[in-house]
Amino acid sequence: MPTEEELDSMEVRIAAASTGPWIPVLETRGATGGASCIQIAPATVVKDDEIYLSRFTDGEQVQVGPDLQLDADLDFIASARQDMPRLIAEVRRLRALLEGNSDRRHAALAALRELGRSQDYRDRADAGHGLAAFADMQEAHGPLLELVLDPGDTFVTRVTAEALFRRKDRIGLTIVASAMAVANPHHSDWIHTAVVDVFSVFAEDRDNAMRICAEISRDTDDRVAPGARQLYDVLAEIEPVLRPG
Repeated sequence: MPTEEELDSMEVRIAAASTGPWIPVLETRGATGGASCIQIAPATVVKDDEIYLSRFTDGEQVQVGPDLQLDADLDFIASARQDMPRLIAEVRRLRALLEGNSDRRHAALAALRELGRSQDYRDRADAGHGLAAFADMQEAHGPLLELVLDPGDTFVTRVTAEALFRRKDRIGLTIVASAMAVANPHHSDWIHTAVVDVFSVFAEDRDNAMRICAEISRDTDDRVAPGARQLYDVLAEIEPVLRPG
């Protein structure tokens, strides 16, 4: 993605160029017996405001058409005068949209964190399920860890752990491993249940999770590695229903 400074530089170059539109007049499209060129601002009173491009091949100048490569180059240059402003505008529009989405994501995250403080275990379970989709945001890690280790109801533990496992990525497994490292036997049992629920169907999913856990278990962070080793052992006990080929 280009930086704002790069986009600004592009716009400066566009502004300094001759006013568009630029029209490619190509011998390969409609031979006139002359040379291909780019017609600049054809609507103006300057009727012969044109750009000619010279190309050299093996030391020989190629200027008079028809020449396929020369015309393709001229077509590209002429089109860029119109295309570049549109592309830059689209980049800026999408960037603004993404930034707006980011704000909405933070708002949604804040709402789910608040829901996770509810006295109702069903609210906390819903919060854990929803927050798992935001696990790529650092601000979600603490609340997710708390919900996996929910002191009030292990249903919250199971739902949150399962949602994190269904991400099937390093982030989700790392958060659950962090919880597993300090979980009491009751929480560990329900995390175990969530592992089985998610990874007992497809061997590919189970094997990929084992690979990630093996990597995490080598983590120097003592808060994560022990839990990752426990998850690895649980995964190793599973016999998936579906295997490739």
